[in-house]
Amino acid sequence: MAANISKNARREGAQTLTSRWGGSIKMKSVFKNGKIRHIAVCEATGNTARKPKDLM
Repeated sequence: MAANISKNARREGAQTLTSRWGGSIKMKSVFKNGKIRHIAVCEATGNTARKPKDLM
């Protein structure tokens, strides 16, 4: 599992993760309220979560 890899490393594409719906999970950075937030997005369904583990 990707427990020792930071959210930034996942965002750069160091690893491909698969969601429970069969799509790949991509990490994206969103600038909101003056802060950068990292979110995980399932490419098949468009579901979002704070961590990729929530989509698995």
